[in-house]
Amino acid sequence: MATGLSLSSSSSLSDMSKIIVAESIDNVEPSAPMMDLVMRYDIEAGSKQINVPIWGRQSAVALTEGVDLSVPQQVTATVVSLTASEHGILSFVSDRLRHENNENVLSAVGTMHGRAVGRLLDSDLLTLLDGFSKSVPGAGSNATFTTIAGAVSYLRTDNNSTFGPAPSRPNAVLHPEQIRRLTQELAGIQAAGTGMPAQTVPEGPSADIISSYWRGNDPVFGVPIYEDGNISRDGSGDSKGGVFAMEALALAMQKEITAEEERDASLRGTEIVTTGTWGESEIVDTWGVEILSATDAV
Repeated sequence: MATGLSLSSSSSLSDMSKIIVAESIDNVEPSAPMMDLVMRYDIEAGSKQINVPIWGRQSAVALTEGVDLSVPQQVTATVVSLTASEHGILSFVSDRLRHENNENVLSAVGTMHGRAVGRLLDSDLLTLLDGFSKSVPGAGSNATFTTIAGAVSYLRTDNNSTFGPAPSRPNAVLHPEQIRRLTQELAGIQAAGTGMPAQTVPEGPSADIISSYWRGNDPVFGVPIYEDGNISRDGSGDSKGGVFAMEALALAMQKEITAEEERDASLRGTEIVTTGTWGESEIVDTWGVEILSATDAV
């Protein structure tokens, strides 16, 4: 899955390492969709911050022939500032390690670096889901398709007099166990302690959903559902996913993920450094819903 990120490298980085790190950014983790599901902004060189305006809406009125439009509406904008900070990882590969391994060790480290930085970026964006004021169904409860449908209804309702309903189709990003329990609800496979009713799903649309809605392949209630294994489980066995419009959250990149390697003759090895500079923020609170539900192991 493409992440919307690009790779830049110093001239000293080997062509093989460039390829491996680039591929690792495109395949950050088995599932890490957040980077493609939020608004993306680039911070200009020489600045570490970008201001994102959110424009208030206007209202049209019925007109009467011969009567002037005499009362102008004020154009307003709310500004959200995104500030970038640096993130990175350093590894040292000794000459002996390289010589004792047949595979390209530097390339393997490059792959691990790309995944580590990508995982951190994804996790930073996931923390924003906890900031939405609307949260359902609640700690200790199971997320159901009714939960998802309710979140979609909320986003498509005029809950915000300044910005209105969510402007685009929402996406759902959930913990793997949240998704498994949604599948249970459809398939009627009851696990001990879930409290879900057992039922049989006949061949047809519902059965098709079970096999095809994973990771956004097919939308449910018009919402693609993505699995993200970077969502954590708290000490009470609950996890926080979300249903949100792309415009609800933002990522600002100041410097793309960069990989460099440097030979250290005295230490008889090579240092590999991978860095990236970004910031993230919620943009409009009512365009997202936190899905807080039980994910304790079954």
